[in-house]
Amino acid sequence: MPRFTLISQVLNERADLSLEQAERVNSFLGHTQDEGEYFLLLVMKDRAGSTELKNRFKQQTEKLRQARLKISDRVQAESEISKEDREKFYSSYIYGALHVLSAIPRFQSVEQLSHALHLPRQRLQEMVDFLLRLGILKIEKGSLSPGSRHVHLGNDSDLILKHHSNWRLHTLNHLQYVVPEDLHYSACASLSEKDAFIIKERLLKTLSECLKTISASKEESAYVLSFDFYRMIGTI
Repeated sequence: MPRFTLISQVLNERADLSLEQAERVNSFLGHTQDEGEYFLLLVMKDRAGSTELKNRFKQQTEKLRQARLKISDRVQAESEISKEDREKFYSSYIYGALHVLSAIPRFQSVEQLSHALHLPRQRLQEMVDFLLRLGILKIEKGSLSPGSRHVHLGNDSDLILKHHSNWRLHTLNHLQYVVPEDLHYSACASLSEKDAFIIKERLLKTLSECLKTISASKEESAYVLSFDFYRMIGTI
């Protein structure tokens, strides 16, 4: 049977996919492990030859669906994020980017985030699921947003170097795009110890004022602040 004829037959409920064909569909659509398992169960339910077997597969799909909807099961009960999860969170700037971008209405779905960050949907979904489990993200009525938990590093943390490196590598990659609105400044200067202290105090004061402004600001765009200041996602 020609491929398009088969698809038409399946959509009109006159034929069923084989399990091998369903698995190829999983790969084509970039389903996650959970999504792929759910899809295969749906196919097996449709292919089942008895009412009893159909009901068994129906119960399994419903169990998976309820587990997916029960967000509380995906958030750790512990008040502290484990060392392993913290290390994973700071293994890539993308986890922090997802937390920030999810506060912006136009980036509150996996598809929108996948497109914005140029990541395959399957990989993006896995990262979102990780943040949902930690409670760093939450999902309500199909829309993602920042959760109630936050990950913060002190200057004495053994992960602080990785955190700074991640965002500076992001900045280096971003510098290849010439965007007039972006702010990048680098310099080497010689000055007195007294004036160096004054400049450091001014920068810290400015940083404190900037953080207050950021805290009270409406979420519309995502920027990176490391005394380079630029839009995280192109010029949108």
